[in-house]
Amino acid sequence: MATGSGLDSQLGTKTETTVGTSATPVDHFWPFNSSELTFQPSYIEGMALQAGSRFKDVNLAGIARKTASGKIEIPIYMQKFGWWCQHLIGSAATPVQIGVTTAWKQVHTPAGLKGKSFTAQVGKPEPGTGTVKPTTYNGCKITDWSITWQDNALTILDMTVDAWNEDGATALATASYTSGNLAYNFSHVNNFTTGGTVTTTSGEASISGATVVPSVITKLTLEGKYTLATDRYGLGNAGVKKEQLETDFVALTGSFEGEYDSTTWDSVFRNGTTIAIEIDSTGPQIGSSGNNFALNVIIPAAKVTAAPAVVSGPGLVAVSGTFTVYNDGVNAPIQIKYVSSDTAL
Repeated sequence: MATGSGLDSQLGTKTETTVGTSATPVDHFWPFNSSELTFQPSYIEGMALQAGSRFKDVNLAGIARKTASGKIEIPIYMQKFGWWCQHLIGSAATPVQIGVTTAWKQVHTPAGLKGKSFTAQVGKPEPGTGTVKPTTYNGCKITDWSITWQDNALTILDMTVDAWNEDGATALATASYTSGNLAYNFSHVNNFTTGGTVTTTSGEASISGATVVPSVITKLTLEGKYTLATDRYGLGNAGVKKEQLETDFVALTGSFEGEYDSTTWDSVFRNGTTIAIEIDSTGPQIGSSGNNFALNVIIPAAKVTAAPAVVSGPGLVAVSGTFTVYNDGVNAPIQIKYVSSDTAL
């Protein structure tokens, strides 16, 4: 029964074969916390003078440019998250079966966003009628994103999406969700290390000799930002942009909060030391495969750019710092390994 509220809303996506060509009906559906995707046209108005008129002429007003954008926030689930990885970092990874089990591994590394886009459809309920109105967005690319691991909270993916246009005529797709899809949370983070030596073998990075972070870290956020040309408008395109292309270096940064630990953060900050960072989230076993659901992130080369430890009273001394990720010229700047039961993205 319709409620007319956000309880009836839905979010679906589908990878586009050709950038900007709407891929409908959407075929991946996501439980989500919020979606702020909205149509944001550029209005123009003329200033032509007409004798006896003190108001602007409506015949000179209209939409010159079409675009849409907004934030989307979703929990990270133990199944289907690999679909997002291809659009977060431009990965071309596909699932590979682990032995003869029901577990499949995906190793995602950056490969560029050119030629990669998706269509998103948001079902927005009307309170007055109870009707869920479909709004469909083509040519979607993620301009910035963050993954946050936080004490007593779900692991959250937050992203900003830039789209070509909004369409209100495409029919609302029938939502279908993955049954029993568990979400990662703070209790699943079973490994957090810094340092060590990173090696990449057969396209997969691993770290040896790393040190487990001894202090209590209550929050870690990893952020990616792509500088995209989102204003590629030209004559003959009916006010719609062309593909959003990268125009600057990818910015990959992070922040952390927790208890003060001079060895892990302060000394490497003062010395400008390059460190590797690894964080693991491990879920339950995948059937009887002997393998667990897992989300593993490896950053081979990071520098701590701030690590202030502030004494603000009789409580525990805290640190709230930042780091920047670099390319070491050998390993991928970031690797997201995802083990699930997904046989396809």
